[in-house]
Amino acid sequence: MSAFAAVVVLLFIWRIKGGYACGMMQEIVNLLSGVISLACVALVFLAVTSAMSKSTHILTASIIALVLLGILFKLCRLVFAPLLAVGSISIISGINKVLGAVMGAAEACLLAYFSYKALAHFGIYVF
Repeated sequence: MSAFAAVVVLLFIWRIKGGYACGMMQEIVNLLSGVISLACVALVFLAVTSAMSKSTHILTASIIALVLLGILFKLCRLVFAPLLAVGSISIISGINKVLGAVMGAAEACLLAYFSYKALAHFGIYVF
């Protein structure tokens, strides 16, 4: 019980410190990049399994989805590049860092919740 609580406290410290160092804009970019990366990995696995089972319509849909995700990622980079530049202005920088710390705390809450649920799913009860 106390080991999980200690891990959660360390997780909060790590994510709040990281969020403050990066700022909210960079945290959003990192989160979006991670989500798109996970979607790409899932689509690659789907494409490989559909190719092995000779299901061409699923393979085609997976490849099209991968291309669309690539285009979406490039568009997001075009949108967030100016926002990251605006975030470095001295007046906005402090607010950006504080909001980054808040976003890091929210991310730590989600990670702790999903970790708790995953451990409970496997029968490891921490509280």
